[in-house]
Amino acid sequence: MKKYLHILLKYRIAILVCILIITAFLGFCAKGMKTDNSIEIWLSKDDKDLEYYKEFLKKFGDEEFLVVAFSAVNLFNKEYLRQISTLAEKIKDLEGIVRVASLADVFKNKITSPPFKEKMKKYGNRSVMNIFKQEVRNDPVYQNTIISKNGRTTAIIATVKCAGPEARKKLVADVKKVLQETTIKPADTKNEKRHPYHLAGPSVVNAELDRMSKRDMGKFIPLMSIISIAVLGCLFRNISGVLIPVLTVGVCVTWVTGIFVLMGQTMNMIANMLLPLTFIISLSTTIRTINYYYHERRIYETLLHVSIPILMASVTTAIGFASLTTSNIPPVFTTGLFMSGCAILSYAVSITFVPILLSFIPLQREHSMNISSHDKYSLPLFFKIGKFTVKNKTAILSAGIAIFIVSIIGITRLKLESDLMTSFPKDSSIARDNNYIEKHLMGLLPVEIVAETPYGTSIFQPDILNNVVMLQKYLNGIPEITHSISIADYIQKTHQILNNNKTGHCALPASEKQSADYIKLASMYGDKYVDTLYTQEHSGARVSVRMKQVGSNKYQSIIQSIKEFIRNHLNTASLSWHITGIVPLLINVQDNILWSEIQSFSLAFILMFIATAVVLKSVRIGLISVIPNLIPITVTLGLMGFAGMRLDAATIMIASIALGISVDDTIHIFYRFRKELSLDANYQEAICRTMFRVGRAAVFTSVTAACGFMVFSFSNFKPIQYFGVLTGITMLSALVSDLLLSPSCLMLLKPKNIKYS
Repeated sequence: MKKYLHILLKYRIAILVCILIITAFLGFCAKGMKTDNSIEIWLSKDDKDLEYYKEFLKKFGDEEFLVVAFSAVNLFNKEYLRQISTLAEKIKDLEGIVRVASLADVFKNKITSPPFKEKMKKYGNRSVMNIFKQEVRNDPVYQNTIISKNGRTTAIIATVKCAGPEARKKLVADVKKVLQETTIKPADTKNEKRHPYHLAGPSVVNAELDRMSKRDMGKFIPLMSIISIAVLGCLFRNISGVLIPVLTVGVCVTWVTGIFVLMGQTMNMIANMLLPLTFIISLSTTIRTINYYYHERRIYETLLHVSIPILMASVTTAIGFASLTTSNIPPVFTTGLFMSGCAILSYAVSITFVPILLSFIPLQREHSMNISSHDKYSLPLFFKIGKFTVKNKTAILSAGIAIFIVSIIGITRLKLESDLMTSFPKDSSIARDNNYIEKHLMGLLPVEIVAETPYGTSIFQPDILNNVVMLQKYLNGIPEITHSISIADYIQKTHQILNNNKTGHCALPASEKQSADYIKLASMYGDKYVDTLYTQEHSGARVSVRMKQVGSNKYQSIIQSIKEFIRNHLNTASLSWHITGIVPLLINVQDNILWSEIQSFSLAFILMFIATAVVLKSVRIGLISVIPNLIPITVTLGLMGFAGMRLDAATIMIASIALGISVDDTIHIFYRFRKELSLDANYQEAICRTMFRVGRAAVFTSVTAACGFMVFSFSNFKPIQYFGVLTGITMLSALVSDLLLSPSCLMLLKPKNIKYS
């Protein structure tokens, strides 16, 4: 260590310049940080569901959409339709829009069709608009899509080409700009007030996720900096004690961000936690180093005492985070990889950058850095805590076990569920618009059910089409499904029109050729959307479904019931059925994240126990260390269960992250205990001296981490808010556990043959 320190201080200027140059370069790279929450990033490249979805897009075209909805007392007048047509055309001209459907388009197609002209002759005493209103409101193709059942809410539905996150964000911004610049006014009332638009759909949700994620990132680091400066000021009460940690954290955050960008990564809801975690881990490591320095008053003694326990803590933390790399979900894998690297980086910085900065403090100042006056009260306090735990060790451990058992009961009440829309605040525009459209018009969860025939078999065969009709009847009986459409709807509708709307002719035609001919004629009486419902080779067709926003559990239940209906009632021998779509993929990914993180935590816990046992050279101490690390996590999860909170993609990370960070205090306490016990083999005195030496640093690092996590409560997303508050609570309970349970366990279980080296 002396040789290392000699070299470090001899070339400190050159090393410092190199660090600053690297920091400047990586800081410049960090400016290129982008955010992407699109569906593609959550799925591995070899994911079979994603591969099928891409094939689906090739066969049927894009299915992602956005909806512009608005209401009026009377939508059916020429001036109003003209204004709708103008707005629809403006949206259609935007880059990224594949096609647009609106009430104005339906009107144009309807009034030029021969059947409608026949109706005009039949009902000569009725106006064109009156007949059109009756037709469109009773048409299942347009009901709950273009027009609501009561005829007072209409929508412009735009199909979007998936061209990446930046294109999606630009498109949504362009649509909002068009809506702001376009005014639709009632033509038949004195009220000239502009109608409010409601914009929703998967494209809008994705763009909003990116926008709010980016805003969160701009909010977290400044808030954490303010909190950290306040905590450091209280801890060290001098300029160097604040400035050195701030500079060190700045270097670590800049390096991690720059490397993240250089490796072509983008921020998302999971990766958003990376920089705040880097901040907390590096700050914690620096606090411990400086705290030792202010005790030892020499850089050499500081490195001698701090390098090994910090290395041990960094390695175990890195192992814990590295367990996330077992996930097959790219953002979870990447975040775990960078978190693991961050733990190692923090150690490297703590034994290079921090000693160099400390070396610039004048020697006489160094000698004067004795324990300040407030420590005269705080350090004896920790000595008294040690005495208290020694005296009440049995009661403390019994209380811990009782709390653990009660927490397990709470954990049994936990439910795994993810619901993307509940992530947004209720008063946000996207939540209001989403609720409005689902209440007045249609569901916004797109689900695609695809029927495919063997090679050479036409999808227009009557028995195959009957299967599609049977499926749609079942779907329409599910309350959460607001609409479904297929080629069968167009065939039945055309068949009925050509038979003078006789009710007996609403069934499917008897021949394959007739059905195929009807599809060709269908565009004369509706829109071009029918062409996207079947393949050109006539080997496949889709049932396009719109479902209300539901949680993942309800969604999975509905999808399972659909699969069972297909298996039990439809032709599966000559037809293959697939359920796909962007939202089904996303919901499946959310559930995969949950189970993936549960598995990762289990692996992390095992690996960290092994690592602790190895670095402390005692299996018994490794087993003892499990207790103070497990109880705080079970307490938090138990509280969630009793409070009725759900485990989702954000809150499930509490366990892994809290374990990765809180284990630091345990390592430092146990390592110091080994040293103190080796002096006189007196367990009681060793406990008291351990608390005296490391208790204060443990309190301030834990409080800093807890306050840092509380910053997440300022997020725009509810799951992230819960994550921040609950992780903060976990860190504080981990502190109590380390200060009380760890010494109690060491006293009661008394690991023997401990050698300090």
